[in-house]
Amino acid sequence: MMSRLSLLMVCRHNICRSPMAEGLMRHALKHSGLGWKVKVASAGTHVAVSGQRTDERARTVASEHGVKLGRGRSRAIKPRDFQRFDYIFAMDQENLADLLEICPEAYCEKVQLLVDFSGPGGLVGIPDPYYGNLNGFEKVFHLVQEAIDGVLENEVFPKMGIVRP
Repeated sequence: MMSRLSLLMVCRHNICRSPMAEGLMRHALKHSGLGWKVKVASAGTHVAVSGQRTDERARTVASEHGVKLGRGRSRAIKPRDFQRFDYIFAMDQENLADLLEICPEAYCEKVQLLVDFSGPGGLVGIPDPYYGNLNGFEKVFHLVQEAIDGVLENEVFPKMGIVRP
């Protein structure tokens, strides 16, 4: 029997982008009948205070699109995460560099940019909306959604023996 696929979404503080990505991925998996086959979580590379709630603006935008972000609380990435998770998705180039700096060499292949699964367009990362307004969170929501759609369409799932219904 195949073990559950596990995905970790990572941004800087784990209060905006990575919780949105976690919630969007859970939502997409639930609606495609794969929710029980995939574990999804999020973490941050520079979490100053663990346990912070997801930014209210992220929760608002997600809710407006019918996506629940749950009761997630911020947490820092841990060394064991590199072993525990099958795929670790960084939200931008800085997060990617931070992850690769602390990742044991044996697990570096698991770490990649989430936007690498977006359609053509030359995105180098999901921008951090924290210092902006609600419109920035809306833009991030759509960028993350596009990337997650790409992950679901990618060969990742068939490689793990997961077939979409």
